[in-house]
Amino acid sequence: MTIESCFTRAWYRKFGWTHVFQPIQPVVRYLVAKKRQNFLLGKTTSYRAPVPVVVVGNISVGGTGKSPMVIALCELLTASGLKVGIISRGHGASLSKPERVDAESLAEVVGDEPVMLARRTQCPMVVFPDRKKAIELLLEEHVLDVIISDDGMQHYALDRDIEIAMIDAQRGLGNEQLLPVGPLREPQARLNDVDFVVSIAPQQTDSLKALNHPVRLMAITSDYLYSLDGKHQLACETAFLEHRQWHVMAGIGNPERFKRTLKDKGLNEAACTYQWFSDHHGFKASDIPKDKAVIMTEKDAVKCQALTLNNSDIWYLPISLALPDDFKEAFIAKLNSIKVEVTHE
Repeated sequence: MTIESCFTRAWYRKFGWTHVFQPIQPVVRYLVAKKRQNFLLGKTTSYRAPVPVVVVGNISVGGTGKSPMVIALCELLTASGLKVGIISRGHGASLSKPERVDAESLAEVVGDEPVMLARRTQCPMVVFPDRKKAIELLLEEHVLDVIISDDGMQHYALDRDIEIAMIDAQRGLGNEQLLPVGPLREPQARLNDVDFVVSIAPQQTDSLKALNHPVRLMAITSDYLYSLDGKHQLACETAFLEHRQWHVMAGIGNPERFKRTLKDKGLNEAACTYQWFSDHHGFKASDIPKDKAVIMTEKDAVKCQALTLNNSDIWYLPISLALPDDFKEAFIAKLNSIKVEVTHE
């Protein structure tokens, strides 16, 4: 078991072992609150982009569905005739300067999620921990109407116009404690300040009800598996009715969410084996079974496509998000009001 999984298990239990860090909570709480307050009072040097910036993030550690939301927003905005750019920290990559990302970029250079986002959206993208420099490079080379930041809700060096907080439907906010006692980067009250709180779930769960906060529910619309080389597709319904044993593997922040998605698509859990790796795991050929039918996430497939593998029965599930009409209308209305403000500045 990795250190990451040890912490995660404790965070999502009521009284996990991480409560040994409780004595430092007042200090953590003070520092987190001060950081936020400095931003709100204008004491933090914060870069204001010349076009609206939308941050898709979360207040908790781990996978919550940010990438599907970024993809869905890019599709919505592009269909509305707007030119969209994406920025990201480039987690897992060692970057000394802003790097452009496109469909041919290498995951080990710019990060796995950025490559996946660039391929799915076809939008110009730059990665760098300093989001200001990332935006400047984007705007040097492209005329854009909107910039979407993949993560960065706590990156207060970047001003933002719209914030979308993603919440996992099953895990919720765990034990509702700040790091390192719990999984929260900021207190739950931070949700009161964002524009939209979203969870990928077909219906309300106990974890979401416990938030006592309005949450917009959205559904997954992914119905096809794709071969690792991207040349073939297979309907989930057909694939999972064959009753063959699948080996499910993932190197993501919340593998249980991927497992639930597959189950919802008809996968028979009893006929499967599972293998979880740490988030952003650097896959090797030896990690992949040679004689099993394999299903992995799209993010992991980005890295595994560069490997020399003997197994030709490897598939991945691209996750697509269905944005409800009321959300589309509310988001576009909010964006239009921001665009007017930016134009008048």
